[in-house]
Order: sequence, then C-alpha cells, then structure tokens
Amino acid sequence: MYLLESIKRLGDKLVERKLSGQRVFAALVGSFMLSYIYQLLSYGGFGDLNEYINHISFVGFFVIAVLAFAFLCVFTYLLKQEYIIPWFLMACTVGVSLLFAVNYTGEDRVYFGIGLALVDLIVVIWEVRKDKLGIAKINISRKAALIIAGVLFIVTTVFFGFMSSLKYRSYSDFTFDFGIFAQMYERMASTGVPYTTVERSYMMSHFGVHFSPIFYLFLPGYYIFRSPVYLFYIQSAAVAAGVFAVYFIAGEMKLSGKVTLALEFIYAFYPCLFNGTFYDFHENKFLTTIILFLFCFILKRKLLMTFVFSLLLLSVKEDAAVYLMVIALFVMVYRKEVLRGVFMFVLAVVYFIIAQNIVAATGTEGVMMYRLSDYFVNGEQSFLSVFKALFYNAGFLIKQMFTAEKLPFLIWMFLPVLFTPFINKKISAMILLLPIIPINIMQSWKYQYDVDFQYTYGVAALILICAVLTIVKLDVNKRRAVLLASACICLVMTTLLVAPKVKNVTSYMSNTAETRPLVDELIEEVPTDATVTAAHSLVPHLYKVEWLYTMPDYYSGNRDKPVDTDYFVIDTRYGDLVTSMKEVMGNNYTLIKSAGFAELYKHN
Repeated sequence: MYLLESIKRLGDKLVERKLSGQRVFAALVGSFMLSYIYQLLSYGGFGDLNEYINHISFVGFFVIAVLAFAFLCVFTYLLKQEYIIPWFLMACTVGVSLLFAVNYTGEDRVYFGIGLALVDLIVVIWEVRKDKLGIAKINISRKAALIIAGVLFIVTTVFFGFMSSLKYRSYSDFTFDFGIFAQMYERMASTGVPYTTVERSYMMSHFGVHFSPIFYLFLPGYYIFRSPVYLFYIQSAAVAAGVFAVYFIAGEMKLSGKVTLALEFIYAFYPCLFNGTFYDFHENKFLTTIILFLFCFILKRKLLMTFVFSLLLLSVKEDAAVYLMVIALFVMVYRKEVLRGVFMFVLAVVYFIIAQNIVAATGTEGVMMYRLSDYFVNGEQSFLSVFKALFYNAGFLIKQMFTAEKLPFLIWMFLPVLFTPFINKKISAMILLLPIIPINIMQSWKYQYDVDFQYTYGVAALILICAVLTIVKLDVNKRRAVLLASACICLVMTTLLVAPKVKNVTSYMSNTAETRPLVDELIEEVPTDATVTAAHSLVPHLYKVEWLYTMPDYYSGNRDKPVDTDYFVIDTRYGDLVTSMKEVMGNNYTLIKSAGFAELYKHN
C-alpha cells in the first residue's frame, strides 16, 4: 500500500513538473529520432539494409538516445517548462523526415512521401491537442508576416534561379524546351518578334505554336542581362512572387499574422511549384502568381485590377482561357457576382477564339489537338469531336482520368494540403478544381500529369485557393492542425522532389568542370551569321545563331536529314547521336576544332 502511495505521489510530482506519461513517452520517441538524425547525417543512405546496418554505430545510436532522453526529462523537471519536449519531438520528426527525403533513392517517391506524411500527421495531431506547442501564445504581426514573405521571395528566387541555371551552364539543357526560348529571346531582342528556327526546323514565330504575349513583359530585363541565364532567375522570381499574393489574400480574409505566415510557408514549399523550375523555362510557370493576384483583386472587388490580371492571365497561353472561364464561374456561383463573372467568362471565350486563330495563322499545326487524340471520334480532330466524346460517353472519360499512372499526380497535388479542397461545406468552391480535368487528368500526353513538368502551375494556384477557402472556415484547433501538418508535409514532399535534382545539377557541374570552359570557347568561335546544325545539348548555347537547327530534330518531317548547313557542332558525350550526325555529314565536312566534349565541323 505504501509503495502504491509513493508511486502515486511521484507521478503527481512529475505531472506537476510537466512530465506526464505522454510527455515522457514523447521524449523517448524524440530521443530515438535524434539518434536517427545522427546516423543519417553520418552515413546518409538507408536503402541498402545490410550496408546501412554494417556502417551505423549501435553504441552511438543508444548513447545519443539515452543522453537526449535524460537531458529532456531533467530540463523539463527543473524548469517546469511544458513546451520543451513537444517542440523537441516536432523538430526531430521534421528533421528525420527531411533526411529520409534527401537520402531516398527509389523510384516511387510519392508513396514514400505518403509514409513520411503519415508520421508527421500523427505527431502534429498529438502536438495540437491541448496546444502542447503553445501556438496560441505566439504572436506574429502582419508586418512581420510581410517581412518574412520578402525573405522567402528573395531566398527562393536566388536558390532556385541558381540551381535551375546549373543545367544550362553544365550543358545539360536541350533544344526542347530551353533551346527554343534561348533563341527566341535573342531574336526578340534583335527583331522584336519571337522568331525561332529550332522549334520546327524553319524560321517561324513561336506564336505559331503557343500564343504567349506575356514574354514581352520580361524582354526589357533581357536587354540588360542579355543571357539565357536571366530566364531562369526571372522564372523563379515569377513563381516566388506568389507569396505576396498569399499575404494579401490572407489580409483580405482577416486572417492573423500567424495564419498568414503558415500559408506563406505552405505556398513557398508546395511541391508542385519550384520543383518544376528545374525543367527549363516555360510560360506556364507565370500562371500561379497571376491567378493568385487575380483572386486577391476579386476579393477586394477592384474592377480595374481584376480586368488587368484577367488579361495578364490570358496572355500567358491560349489555353489559359480555361482558368479564367472557371474563375468566372466561381465568381458567378460562389460569390454571387453574376455580371462580373459573365464579363470574365465572355472575355475568356473571345480571347481563346482570337488566340487560337493567331496560332493557326502564324504556324502550320494550329493548337496541339493531338494531345487529346484519345477523344477523337472517327478521325475528326476538333474540339467538337472531343466534346461529343465526353458528352455521349462519360464512362470513357472516367476510365481515361482515373488510372494507376495518374494517381501519383493527384497525390502530389492534394496530399500537401490534406485534401482540404474536398471538405469545403460550400460545394460550389470546388468549381475551382475543374481545370484539373481538361488540363491534366483527361489528357493522353503523359507530361500533363507529371509534377516535374510545367502543366501543374495553373491548377496549383486553384488548389491552394480552394484549400484556403476551406481552412478559414475551420475552428481554431482544426485550422491549427491542418496548417501545421500541411506546412510540414509540403516541406518534406518538396524535399523528396527537389533533392535529387539538386544532386544531379551539382553533379553535372562537377563532371564538366574541366571541359566546360573549353566548350565555351569553341561555342564563341561559331559564326552567328552562318547556318549551323548542332547537337540538342549544344543548341541552347548557340542561341545567338540566327539560322540554327537541331539534331535530332523531333518535329520536321525528315528528322534524320537536317538542313545542309555551313557548320555542324557535335557533342561527343552522346555516342549514338554522334554516329547519326556524322552519317548525315558524310564526307562533306571537315573537323576544324575539337575542345572538351564538342567538335566543330565546317562544310567543305
């Protein structure tokens, strides 16, 4: 009896000193997570079980765990501070998740991400109950949130601008798609028209493929820097600027500085944004920020700025009209602003018709209907045929949309925001999700539903808006849990996507450190007023050449027999391509210079 009373008094004393059974267990879990952090930092990879076990220190693992557990309990007891253990557990959970993400080498990253997300979610749910982190006591002003938005903007612009440019600098970017835009901007600077020869193997305006007048918005900056590297930084800045739109949207919704900061963080690390900046340069990446600012001005009821950003959105690309149509429906149905919504919808339809005609008149192929080839009826290649297929055979549409290969795309897009767009009490809010059907999951073009490419940016903005509309309606505890969990999951899943790309581009730079300067010199010696055929890895660096062609050429009708040009520039790193190019040249060309991995041939 005495023993039981002593144990009870000890238990009461520990609880009084903020060492309840739950906290002691949390300290134990956090301590072992710290050991994982140590082992991952010292060894790294964990995919090979035998190799991992043979390299780790079992003594070190348990010593760290025991010492950490003892320190946590002692400091909590002495300081009578209830937040030490919860914050330690939270930090270690995120730390372990990030290190696992950085060191993961498997193919199915999305499923590994689900596992990490579940662990983070479990910890967050425990932390949020009874506010074990003391979040309610944390006060962050709107001014502080704006300053942090500025910091996020600068850091992400510089980091992702620099990292994405390394592919170009290491000769690892190709004609499709960066070589197109590198040459296009140089021709815009020289002639005012977006001419390119590499896109379809003849001199044409890029607007014959996609009508994107927004490119002119960034032309003044190109005059100053006059380098393709500028495009990577302007692209990263365009994506990063969305954090300011999030700040203003949160302010319009009367959200606190603390909630605003969480939303800024979620935006900055939403997996489907900066990840795509590693794939070249594309107009689609301007969509997110423009859509978010458009939504901001819709909330503010600023008619002029709503119109301006509607035009900006449309100027990105001909199919951007789809986003404006859906936003117009949202304005009509969710916000009950019928006249404004009708005007925006009509504007989108009219612009799409005009843009489609411009593409058809400027180019030879019109808009890229082949990406909807699964919906062509009896060989009829038109939007009417697609509409007919969808209207009369909805089962076929569902079969095409929900497939195993498209499931990862949906997880990448919705898991980071905990699928909150689907739990909004106002079903009309989900109107914003409609573009994901025609833009992504009904498409047969595999890149449309791959988060490594450029087709996620418009939908990402609408998903984030829909998530915010749900989150603001949640009670305080649920909102806190969703925001904290979403922020952690976004950070971890972005790391899963970005870490291997960072490793790759730094490896490219290391592997070409000695040969790159030599190739740079050879590139400078190629006459810009001559006709040149180049390997697809060298085309982006020959952007100053007016009559430039690529080998292999994926779009001309005779891809293995390029134009008979004055010069050929070969990349010796690609054996099969070297053989093909030399077969095309025959005995008509003479090697005049070899430097690094490049060879320059001149017509006899």
